[in-house]
Amino acid sequence: MQTALFIGLGGFMGSVLRYGAGELIKRAADAAAFPWHTLAINLAGCLLLGLLNGLFEKHGASLHPDLRAALTIGLCGGFTTFSTFAGENIALLRQGSLLPAFLYMAFSLIGGLALFFLAFRFTRGI
Repeated sequence: MQTALFIGLGGFMGSVLRYGAGELIKRAADAAAFPWHTLAINLAGCLLLGLLNGLFEKHGASLHPDLRAALTIGLCGGFTTFSTFAGENIALLRQGSLLPAFLYMAFSLIGGLALFFLAFRFTRGI
């Protein structure tokens, strides 16, 4: 039960951060033409999760498991959003925007995996 509460607190913080970051990015980019805000948030979440997992693998023995769960499952899980990514891709496809939809999928998948991997490798080397 305690772990679930920590995850819930992390999820709350991640969701609020996602909302704030999304609003800032929407103001800076044309969100009507392409979902830059979701792409940036999901890529940042992959980077953060890679950093955290690398640090936890290297120094995790001294970290309480509830804190690890709060930061990874809660914070990163609340910050990123696969369902919004899916919905925005369907909207692009329904509009006939095939190239933007394909690029969004490719950048999200390849970019997310690459950022996670690079951050993970970086923090393990620290």
